[in-house]
Amino acid sequence: MRFRWWLLAMLLPAVLPTAVQAAPELRCHFEVNAERFEHSFAPVSDPYIVQSINLADRFRFKAVVLGNDTRVDLVNLYVSYQTDRQPMVLQHLKFVAPVAQRQPTPDALTGRVALYSPFLGKELQYGCALHAVAP
Repeated sequence: MRFRWWLLAMLLPAVLPTAVQAAPELRCHFEVNAERFEHSFAPVSDPYIVQSINLADRFRFKAVVLGNDTRVDLVNLYVSYQTDRQPMVLQHLKFVAPVAQRQPTPDALTGRVALYSPFLGKELQYGCALHAVAP
């Protein structure tokens, strides 16, 4: 009798289909002066390859999502204001080992964030969520 249970325990994982793990993806929604943008960011292993995105020629946003296809170890978010000479950093946020969710609210990770340009008072609003995306 014990042998049957042992045999069943050994063979069961080979017979049952393996669960497919969802891949993490950071999705951010932006609004600059009533102009809306959306962008998704996949995990990377090298933070230096990540490029910032342009938001209405006023702000730049960079999301460095460090991890792999199954987990995220660190998320760094950078927001800069685009000046004539160079970008001016307005905000840096860090999230250590955030958990991806299947159906998060659009701003589940960051909350709703509002930032203002230092010269013209232009407003950037954004929110990001870490999604668990089924392959």
